[in-house]
Amino acid sequence: MSALPFTEHLAGAYEAAAGSLPGAKDADVVARRKAAIAAFQRLGLPNHKLESWKFTGLNALERQQWTLPANDGSVDPARLQAAALNADSHRLVFVNGRFDAAASKIGSLPKGATLLPLSQAAGNLADVLAAAGDKREISLSELNAALASDGVVLLLEDGVVLDKPVEIISFGVPALVNLRHLIRLGAKAEATVLESYRDGGASEKLAGWTNVYAHVAVGAGARLAHIRLQAESDAAYHAALGRVSVGAGARYAHVSVQGGAALARHELHVDFAGSDAEVDVQGLVLAHGSAHLDHTLFLHHAVPDCRSNQLFKHVVDDHGHAVFQGGIRVAPQAQKTDAQQLSRTLLLADRAQIDTKPELEILADDVKCSHGASIGDVDAQQLFYMQARGIPVAEARRLLLSGFAYEVVNAVPEGALRDHVEAFVEGWLAANSEKGGLK
Repeated sequence: MSALPFTEHLAGAYEAAAGSLPGAKDADVVARRKAAIAAFQRLGLPNHKLESWKFTGLNALERQQWTLPANDGSVDPARLQAAALNADSHRLVFVNGRFDAAASKIGSLPKGATLLPLSQAAGNLADVLAAAGDKREISLSELNAALASDGVVLLLEDGVVLDKPVEIISFGVPALVNLRHLIRLGAKAEATVLESYRDGGASEKLAGWTNVYAHVAVGAGARLAHIRLQAESDAAYHAALGRVSVGAGARYAHVSVQGGAALARHELHVDFAGSDAEVDVQGLVLAHGSAHLDHTLFLHHAVPDCRSNQLFKHVVDDHGHAVFQGGIRVAPQAQKTDAQQLSRTLLLADRAQIDTKPELEILADDVKCSHGASIGDVDAQQLFYMQARGIPVAEARRLLLSGFAYEVVNAVPEGALRDHVEAFVEGWLAANSEKGGLK
């Protein structure tokens, strides 16, 4: 199918759904949505001609006639319990791309905190749907702006501290789901956010496509821990774009774990908006079968005296394919920048692949920047040592892989959040070991 029929098909889906989307009676929102779908038609899907999309193609999306999900739906309680954080939280659940009030529990919030689904954020809709730019690289965010059916709006005024994490759970369905999030922290505010994208229980033969856009602003001196867990079905498609602005003296810690989907890409853009800011971005990919899992990052050091750290680890089995692109740009005025980047990969099968592409553009002279990459298999001597002490080979490999992944898991705030992510990673390793993988 050519790009033109595909974009026209999605434009038709917008026209059919426009009256039921949030803000359908707001002239500014309607104008923004129409401009967004027109931009998507003009730009089309990103493709290999774009350097940032060199290793990930979306041709498979064009081979399907995507529909938008029904407005109603609910999640099986057992599936929700398995996906939810085992701790008190401000929880928002989305099924069929819509807020599920019965499964959610936002709870009480401190003064100066706003937390609600996009579908109930009439006063913030135009802000949430704001344009991300005008390049082909952002065409998926424009499609998202046109079709966004729900999402999360989290606004904290200066000095507001959330003592419980905000938990966002989305269950995939065999349709095109568009979620759009706005997270904005005022000066010296603090929050922890967990985004979790889960298998909705549909037939493995019915692929769903989740398209997510998130705008995050961390004010001066604020603290945000942002964890993202992508665990959709093996047939699903997942595309996510996040844009983050970090103010002076702020701290932004991001952990992204991908262990699901047939094809997934998480793209993150971080801009340093004030000096003495610190950003730590870590990721873990767990790929098996023919999964294609992509992490692409662009960190723009535009001001002096800021620090960034990137650590990404990949476990790739069968004929899975991982992609890591880590871009760092240090502007001429960004003196005293400290930017570190490291990618480490274990390829567990002959057909497993990783494309690693560090990108450093350093235009300042008083900086400390580094990047590194390693690719290998499980250490044979370590494996022999464990077998010599009576540990079966499959269990020994699982333990070594668990140790390899732990450095990223350990970056998650300790307590229930870390236990939650660790349980997913350990469950993935155990399940794939039982299937005969990880050999």
